Amino acid sequence: MGTQPSHLHFSSGLIVPLLLLLFGCGGGVETQSPSQELPPYPPSLSTSSSPTEVAQVLVAALDADDDRTLKGLVAAKHETDAINAIYEKHGREGSVSPNNAVNMAVAGWKLTYSWFRPGSTRIVSERLADDTAVVEAEGVNPNTGRPRSLTIEMITEDNVWKVQAGLESAEM
Repeated sequence: MGTQPSHLHFSSGLIVPLLLLLFGCGGGVETQSPSQELPPYPPSLSTSSSPTEVAQVLVAALDADDDRTLKGLVAAKHETDAINAIYEKHGREGSVSPNNAVNMAVAGWKLTYSWFRPGSTRIVSERLADDTAVVEAEGVNPNTGRPRSLTIEMITEDNVWKVQAGLESAEM
């Protein structure tokens, strides 16, 4: 039985290239068919919802393994642009579809959240700066029982708060 690392940090700089490999997003142009439409923003949220309220829905969806809600929370335009910038940086043609970008973000969130005991996570703070927000949460590591922090970064997209890829987690 090995020990867990005391600090895990999954950021879009690390997780997105890894997920590009996992999902096999090649250099070809991808189009989004009607069957690939993204789930809507969760109906329990609105343009007046705060980042804390969005984070609470995110955590509840992670606890419930609710992919539809998780996908509706992703800052799809932002993440698609970020992934396509990675392609360009490395001289590759083509683009990733919003659907694939959302799937990558959700896969990364789930991986990060696997270090949390379901039902143990609570929101502890919110910081706003124009169209960005950072929400801090705390939970419990299911294997060690030790507290863990979770940092959730958001931006406004389509006039609502959306969550960026790359949740950050660290054992406290």
